[in-house]
Amino acid sequence: MLRATLMTNGISTALCGLALLVAPGPLAPLLGVPGPGILAAVGAGLLVYAAGLFVTAAQQPISPAAAWTAIVMDVGWVIGSVILLEIGLLTPIGSGLVSLVAAVVLVFAALQYRGVRRLTHPVAA
Repeated sequence: MLRATLMTNGISTALCGLALLVAPGPLAPLLGVPGPGILAAVGAGLLVYAAGLFVTAAQQPISPAAAWTAIVMDVGWVIGSVILLEIGLLTPIGSGLVSLVAAVVLVFAALQYRGVRRLTHPVAA
């Protein structure tokens, strides 16, 4: 379960990163971001993070420390998203998309937490 969640998180993160990196110009005004450079930088960061998720998922066995790092980073993304929403700079479309992505990332964090708990505290059969 942990490996599948990390891989799925990595795929969705890479897709979001690619979208922000490939089309920051059209996306910036749609989302309410002051400049496309911000989106390009976030997109590049997401691609780096996705690579880390893929590396973690490929480990045999998965490192609990690496899995915890993914959980902490995902929770940080959700907190950052809430702060961004509270600042109120985004368009309604931007706010909706940030909210949706934050909800998905929170689900990944919860599933990864569940998976890392199973990894470090296996249930007797």
